[in-house]
Amino acid sequence: MPLCRARRHYRYDEYLAHERDSERKHEFEAGEIFAMPGESPRHSALASRIGAAIENTRPSGCTAFQSDMRIRILATGRATYPDISMVCGAIELDAADRSGTTITNPALLVEVLSPSTEEVDRGSKWRDYQLIPSLQEYVLVNQERRIEIYHRITSGGWEYLDVREGVVKLASGATLDLSILYENLPH
Repeated sequence: MPLCRARRHYRYDEYLAHERDSERKHEFEAGEIFAMPGESPRHSALASRIGAAIENTRPSGCTAFQSDMRIRILATGRATYPDISMVCGAIELDAADRSGTTITNPALLVEVLSPSTEEVDRGSKWRDYQLIPSLQEYVLVNQERRIEIYHRITSGGWEYLDVREGVVKLASGATLDLSILYENLPH
C-alpha cells in the first residue's frame, strides 16, 4: 500500500516570504502556494489591451493596476494576481503584508480566461471575490470575442451581462470596445 504524503500548509507570512524571494508569481489559497501558469501571447496581448482601455477611460479618483498587483481577500485569506484591477478612492493595503504590496479593496477585477485558469476563475476565485466588500464588478474576458460582466446590485446580489459585440461601459466608468480589443490578436 503506497504511503500518502501530507501536503504542507503555509502561513500567510511564509507565503509572502516565498513570494518575495521568487522569480515567479504564486497565488495563495487555504494554506497552499500555487505557481501561476505562463501566459500565451494571445492572453498577454488581450490583457494589455484591456488594461490600456481601462486606464484610458477610468474615472478620476480611480487607479488601475496590471497583473503584478496582488489582491488579498481578507474573508478567506486568498491572495491572487488578477490580470487587471482597479481601486476607486483610497488604496487599502493589507496590514499583514509589511512590504505594502497587497491591496484589499478593489472595485474592479478582470481575469482573461485561458484553458488552464478558467475553471478556477469561474469557480473558487469568483466565490472568494464576491466576499470583497468594495468589489463592484468582476469581468471575465474570453479568448474569443466575448466579455462576461458580473455587477453588484444594491441588494448585494450580482447582475450578469454577456457581451459579444459593440462597446460596453462598465459601472466603474471604464469603456471596452470589443472590436478594438479583439482586432488582430496573435493566436
